[in-house]
Amino acid sequence: MAGEALSPSPVLRWEPTVSPTGELLLRRREPGEPGEPDGADIHYTFSQSLTFVARRWRNLMNQELSRVGQSQARWGTLFWIGVFGDTLNQTELADRIGVEQQTLGRVLRDLQSEGLIERVPSKHDQRAKSIRLTRAADPVMRQIGLIQDRVRHKLLHDIDPKDMGVCMSVFAAILANMDTH
Repeated sequence: MAGEALSPSPVLRWEPTVSPTGELLLRRREPGEPGEPDGADIHYTFSQSLTFVARRWRNLMNQELSRVGQSQARWGTLFWIGVFGDTLNQTELADRIGVEQQTLGRVLRDLQSEGLIERVPSKHDQRAKSIRLTRAADPVMRQIGLIQDRVRHKLLHDIDPKDMGVCMSVFAAILANMDTH
């Protein structure tokens, strides 16, 4: 009613948890609900939740990609090779995408044996080999793109774009903080 002060609605808390079957979940915790540790910190809860969401997303993508003989690791490698073109060797690619060189080496060997990538003499360093996609990778990338679009639509379809914008600004701030350390 007019002139009545609105009381602030209580802030809902989210808690990362694991189900009895081992599934990663976020559980809503009502304000004042027993069991919340003293001094619970939103930074801890946020960081754990972010990790859980990323893992669940990755697991779902892996599940969907496995139906066509692919994985998140293979897709990510193909994607970044496509982004960088034939300008990087294995060491540089591993640094850019943030994986261990040995891990990337195994993925690259498999992709090369399937004819999806090739190693060619570097234009910048004759001692090194650059990595590039082959034409055989085109249909694989289209198929993966369709799967990625389907998963993204499934997971984001009812989320307000304004909320996603706020989330992206939080991600940008986190990345900026990483860059300063």
